[in-house]
Amino acid sequence: MRNDAARLEYAITLICPEIEERVKRAQSTLDERSLWRELSCCLLSSQVPYGLAAATADALDKRQLLLNTSAPEAELADEIFTVLRQPVLVNGSFRNYRFPKSKSIQLASARASISQESGELCSLVYAFGNAACARAWLVSNVSGIGPKQASMFLRNTGISYDLAVLDRHVLNYMSVIGLYDGTGRAISKLAQYHAQENKLIAHANRLGFAVGLLDWAIWIVMRVAGCQETENALA
Repeated sequence: MRNDAARLEYAITLICPEIEERVKRAQSTLDERSLWRELSCCLLSSQVPYGLAAATADALDKRQLLLNTSAPEAELADEIFTVLRQPVLVNGSFRNYRFPKSKSIQLASARASISQESGELCSLVYAFGNAACARAWLVSNVSGIGPKQASMFLRNTGISYDLAVLDRHVLNYMSVIGLYDGTGRAISKLAQYHAQENKLIAHANRLGFAVGLLDWAIWIVMRVAGCQETENALA
């Protein structure tokens, strides 16, 4: 186990500088449409492969339904449902999104909550004093957004790299290196999430990287490691 941890940590520290450089080159202030595309993708990614969530979010983005601040919530949910129930192309194959009805309702509710709070998503996310406050608001006020999804949204949009995205790959890594007891594959409560996040932040500080970049590298390495283990089992 110790050797596994050392190998994983070494691979992650090799990838982190590349991710850091890529982020610096791509840094820009996102517009309202880009922010809604990313928020919808994060909301749609719960219990769904990321590629399918991203393709579904792209289909929704083409219609620009979430930019409509005047549509009644029920009417907007119906329009979103029409989009989500259509197959999307993922890696050369058409696939159906798993939760079209419930996610349509959640997305329409998100639009209503954000419109009521600040009118625009762009105004909302830049109004908070820090990323933790922005995350807490999203978790409390946007149905379907938990700590992981909110952290992912704030990281992927470049708003903050100070929060951790504790998905199953990152939690598996934390288990291997002894930071997590492995009793759960997801953490839904913000207080519990924060406790585990602090452990990963300390680990990231020791390695010299922002936690939001470190967990990105962990995600890449652990996915590759998982694929290799599957291949070895099937050999």
